[in-house]
Amino acid sequence: MLSIPKAPWLRLPRPRSFLGLMSLQTGTELISIALLFNKATGVYGLLTLLTGYSLSALQVTAYLGSIFVLATLALCLPHVRTQSPFHNLALAWVYAIDTLASAAYTAAFATTWYLATVHDPKGPAGAEQDAGSPSNGDVQHDDAQAAQVQAGTDVHDTAASMVLIVAFTLVRFYLSLVVMAHARMVLLRFVDQRMGEAVDATGASTSADPFAVGAPLGEGWRGKLGRVMVSVGRGYWLGGKKEDEEWARAVSSKFRSSRK
Repeated sequence: MLSIPKAPWLRLPRPRSFLGLMSLQTGTELISIALLFNKATGVYGLLTLLTGYSLSALQVTAYLGSIFVLATLALCLPHVRTQSPFHNLALAWVYAIDTLASAAYTAAFATTWYLATVHDPKGPAGAEQDAGSPSNGDVQHDDAQAAQVQAGTDVHDTAASMVLIVAFTLVRFYLSLVVMAHARMVLLRFVDQRMGEAVDATGASTSADPFAVGAPLGEGWRGKLGRVMVSVGRGYWLGGKKEDEEWARAVSSKFRSSRK
C-alpha cells in the first residue's frame, strides 16, 4: 500500500502560554470560569419547560449538553490547580467536543438566519421589496430603489454579523487549544516524575501511558476512560520534548525556505 508521508510541520498547534501573557494553568482556569457562566444559561433554558414553553429538539439537546458541561466543570475545575492528569484530560476533551458542537450549532443557526433574512421572500429584505412594489402595475422607481437600498443594507448587516460569528468561533478554537495544551503539559509532567519513556508501534519515542494497565492511573473506570481518551491523538497527548524540538526545527526550516 502506498503511504503518503506526513509533513513534520503539519500538526495541531501547542500553545506554551495564554495570549503570551499568562501561564497555561491560569488561562485554563479563566477559560473554564467563562465557560461556566456561559453554560449556566442551559439551566434557565430547561426551566422554561416548566412554564409550558415549547422547545425544539435542537434547543433541548443544546440545553442538555450545557448541563453535562456544567457537571464536568464542577468536577474538573478544582483539579486544574492540583494538576490531576485524569481531570485535566477530561476537561480538555469536554471543552474540545463542546467547541465543535457549538461551531456546528452556530453554523446551522447562521445558515438558517442568512437564508431567512436575505433569500426568503417573507424575510426582512423580501418584505421591504414587497412594500416598495406598486400594487397597480405601475413602475414607481423611487420606492423600488428605496427597497433595493434597504435590502442591500440588510445584506451588509448580515455579512458583518457573519464576520463576527466566524471571529468568535476562531477565538473559541484557540481557547480549546490552550485547554488541551495545559492537559498535555500535566500528563507529560506526571510521566516525567513518575514514569519514563516508551516506544510506539512506529518506533517513535513517546511518553509512557499513565493510564495503561498496571500504570499508576490505570486502575478502575478512570483508568479505562483515561486509556480511551489518550488513545485518540496519542502522539499529541504523550508526544515528548524531542517531538516538540523536531517540530520547531521543521517549522523554522519551512519559514526560511518560504522567504527565499
